[in-house]
Amino acid sequence: MKYFLLLGVISSLLFSAELQPRSVIEASGNLQQVAFVDGNIIAGTSAGTLEVYKLSDATKLSKIEFPKIKDFTGDEVSPKIFSVDMIEKTLLAVVQATNGSRELYLVEDGKPKVLIDSRANLFISKAKFVDKNRILVALLSNEMLLWDVKNKKEIYRIQPNPSHFSDFALNESKTMAASSCESGEITLFDALSGKIIKVLKGANVDNVYKVDFKKEKVLCAGQDRRGIVYDVSSSAYERFDGSFLLYAGALSPSLKFAAFAFNEQNDIVLFDLASKSKAHTLKGQKSTLNTIVFANDKELVSSSDDQFIMIWRLP
Repeated sequence: MKYFLLLGVISSLLFSAELQPRSVIEASGNLQQVAFVDGNIIAGTSAGTLEVYKLSDATKLSKIEFPKIKDFTGDEVSPKIFSVDMIEKTLLAVVQATNGSRELYLVEDGKPKVLIDSRANLFISKAKFVDKNRILVALLSNEMLLWDVKNKKEIYRIQPNPSHFSDFALNESKTMAASSCESGEITLFDALSGKIIKVLKGANVDNVYKVDFKKEKVLCAGQDRRGIVYDVSSSAYERFDGSFLLYAGALSPSLKFAAFAFNEQNDIVLFDLASKSKAHTLKGQKSTLNTIVFANDKELVSSSDDQFIMIWRLP
């Protein structure tokens, strides 16, 4: 009996142990957003660079530097890269333009090409590939649109949320999207047609900074310090209360874990969704977390408002 009890205590300690990063990447500037696609980490920085790293060994694969722009005072500054994505070998970036406007770029063979320029007056917050010819674009207002790359035009434009846009995430098949806003409501809609499918509400009472959408679950990381995981079909949810504003969160591919930026020390806390218990605490980020993304069930990537991307390996 004592033997089994000791094994249980040791197992529990190991399972909930604090973990350190496997690798640390120093980018060229403060990180605005990080994405993970097909074994690659894509990073957009405040230094005007779009950088790609290999997950397996953290080596830099490419670096694109966008030309300087003029700020409101007329000084030349590096543009911020607000949003990044990748499909096959094509990169996508939302880039700061002159006088506060923003532009959408495709990068193929290392060459940036403007897809939507500043003259369109679209103040783009985030953009993600639905497929190679269609891009879902969120504006700083509460509008979202689907952009036809080949024909250079909008396919649809909708207002999925009742207040200003915060974040959106596509599901794994890229057929549906979940968008969040300052009200705390989450709107699910068909990514190809723009048709509203469902509204999830009641769990968050303030701005939802980040959402993730995998299988039948939607994760929300909120200003109200609530980490929420909704079940899409029933609208029921699990709630995990943090001790600080939850600026980032993610679901693991198998839905084993929900990860949140959980406290003022910039720790990432992983919860086991089956037992609703704390599974791991990841310590290492020194600044406010802005991205958490799972590469697979054993590895995740995080970034914060400094130059450091961290790669974590779970036991």
